[in-house]
Amino acid sequence: MISSSPNILERDRLLLIESSDVLSGFLRDRYQNCVVVKTTSFLEGIDELAHSNVRAVLVHVTDDDPQLLPALRGLREAAGEHTKVILCCPVDLEPHVKAIAASGADDYLLLPVDHAEFDAALGFVTRTELSRGAEKCATASMEELAALSDLLAQLGRDDFSTLTRLADLVRLAMQSESVTIVADGSTASSGGTVAEPVLVELIKRGTKSIGQISVGPRRIPYRPADIDKLAHYGRLASHILDAAANHRSWRKEALTDELSGLHNRRYALRLLTDLLEKARRDRFRVTVLLFDIDDFKSYNDAYGHAAGDEIIRCIGKMFQSHCRDHDIVTRYGGDEFCVIFWDADQPRVAGSNHPLDALSVLERFKKDLLGWQCESLVDHAPGSITISGGLASFPWDASTAEELIAQADEALLRAKGTGKNRVLVFGEHTDAKSHS
Repeated sequence: MISSSPNILERDRLLLIESSDVLSGFLRDRYQNCVVVKTTSFLEGIDELAHSNVRAVLVHVTDDDPQLLPALRGLREAAGEHTKVILCCPVDLEPHVKAIAASGADDYLLLPVDHAEFDAALGFVTRTELSRGAEKCATASMEELAALSDLLAQLGRDDFSTLTRLADLVRLAMQSESVTIVADGSTASSGGTVAEPVLVELIKRGTKSIGQISVGPRRIPYRPADIDKLAHYGRLASHILDAAANHRSWRKEALTDELSGLHNRRYALRLLTDLLEKARRDRFRVTVLLFDIDDFKSYNDAYGHAAGDEIIRCIGKMFQSHCRDHDIVTRYGGDEFCVIFWDADQPRVAGSNHPLDALSVLERFKKDLLGWQCESLVDHAPGSITISGGLASFPWDASTAEELIAQADEALLRAKGTGKNRVLVFGEHTDAKSHS
């Protein structure tokens, strides 16, 4: 809704610093009696301040640029003490922006846009007026706050789980029979699907609608305060969904090796610990293979790190192609790989030995490796690349993830010390291929 406030004067000017068009359209529509001047950099903004007076400077922050703090201090000095400086940022940047705002900004605001918060920050309404307006809305119960806390604690889970918990929260808040939420192509309901909604609230990301909340009937009629409350949950839903997506992205990056695209050492240890707990309970086998590339340093020294990187990427993908879907291939560090084999279907039986599936994978992989040639080395090194490795299995060789890795590493070191191009089983001194 476009509204004009008696506090807005014709001479009021707003200076906006942003490289996109996220806020410019909103400011011009919302504050039609103001002149909105847009610049794309701090330097342009400081130059503008030298030539004109403005009511406020709004800065759209899109990343955690380390140069933001010195730039903000320069802007603060140019703006003077009577001009407001306000930072605007998405919710995932709040910790970074909040810390920086204390060193030069008057306030910071979270996006997507909240009209009332912008009015208050710019001084078009007072905080007291804003608080009085909030009193007209239905208040949150302790049950709502507990449900919101639980939802935020589970943000790292999948999209459907987050959406379902959000639907449960809105249903509790609205005291309705059912709620359905559609967002980013996913749908979740609480209390059943809402076919004929009584109330509907759009979920927006910036100016773009990404879904909606549909609320079913309840025993008592909805009041205007409930409509305001649902609007609040529409904004909250946008923040929560963005935060959940960012959380999953950060978690994936933290557990993924950038070079190979495989899971990394941190993921291998976490998964192995969880698998061993399940293996004790369900009585199945877990085998760890540690292997590395023989004389890998010589390839880096002779042909450069780009060739070494290509070898690591290709060998990781090649080994992964020979494994079952549930087995895990990880880059453990440098040219070393950790592979976790486990029995997804059959339980462990008395007298069983080291899993033959790991040995058969090794044989197929080593045969492929004999005929494979790295493209970066094809004109220089016609010989085949070889690997050495060590195998250790639960429960025979170790009982914890750390012990199992250590035993496999010991077998790997023994393989390297006895001629390379071989894989040894922990506690045995013959090449693992003799077991196949």
